[in-house]
Amino acid sequence: MALRPEALAPALEKSLAPVYLLAGAEPLLLQECRDQVIRAAQARGFTERNVHEAGGRFDWSRLDEDSNAMSLFASRKILDIRLPTGKPGKEGAKLLVELAQAADPDVLLLVSSGDWSGAMRKLKWTTELARAGVLVEIWPVKPNELPSWIRNRMAASGLRPEPEAVALLAELVEGNLLAAQQEIDKLLLVGGSRTITVDDVTRAVANSSRFDSFRLVDCALSGQLGECLRVASGLQRTGVAIQLVYAALYRELTLADTVREAVSRGQSEGAVFSKLRVWQTRQGPMRQACRRLSATDFGDAFRALSLVDRQSKGRAAGDAWQTLDRLLWFLCHPDQVKAGPGFQ
Repeated sequence: MALRPEALAPALEKSLAPVYLLAGAEPLLLQECRDQVIRAAQARGFTERNVHEAGGRFDWSRLDEDSNAMSLFASRKILDIRLPTGKPGKEGAKLLVELAQAADPDVLLLVSSGDWSGAMRKLKWTTELARAGVLVEIWPVKPNELPSWIRNRMAASGLRPEPEAVALLAELVEGNLLAAQQEIDKLLLVGGSRTITVDDVTRAVANSSRFDSFRLVDCALSGQLGECLRVASGLQRTGVAIQLVYAALYRELTLADTVREAVSRGQSEGAVFSKLRVWQTRQGPMRQACRRLSATDFGDAFRALSLVDRQSKGRAAGDAWQTLDRLLWFLCHPDQVKAGPGFQ
């Protein structure tokens, strides 16, 4: 049986299936669905839970032993199996099929896949899990659906947001549901049940290091050197991990370079932005970066970022924040800053 995420809770109130496959790349919704299943199972006597993070080098024999092991307390147990990539491999897929077909009434099989596509429905292991129990497919919230999603979440928390406040928060989180929920939680603390305004949203995110990192990236893409250096200095002064900045820069520069390359091959900018799901608020800064930076410049920038990463981990000599400052200068004024020794 297949369910949408919002239909899971009502279904759990009626009955508990022996198998659940939760699949999708939205971490917040995936975790919420997993928590719902676990609470429902615990309420029905499944008091033991064994978690298996089944990454690339996972030893599937451990899960096989766990599934067959008798509990010291003779309790019913949950096998909580988490597949970050959605690829259990040949051995894992075979074992999952066997567990689904075994139908042990004292074992609840809960499988979470961090990746999902329509094509994965046809795989044998996913087909068997769905046949034996419940498949919950978690699809990304589309950009045009995000304001409604945020509005509903805020209303469920007792908040009464103005439409402009919802629109602003949707722009700020740019599709990141976990970030949106975190900001809603903050607004609940400061706003209570009163009407939430644009000013409330602005104040709530003003001191967030995550959004400061995004602002730094925006300024770098737009070529605003002064603001770049000011924000970077503030992040360093307040003790923000440089890896947070590195990750944000790497992600956005990779995206910008992809846009630049596609446009250089003759694809329309609008079509590329749409295909890559670049939010409207991100398109301006990214467009400026693509027009200012060449393919060679992007290559130099990635080498600089690699150096920042190594320095931050103590694997290269030098100060990571100083290298970051030089990189920001380069991104804003590639014609003035040479990619010399500091970028190697």
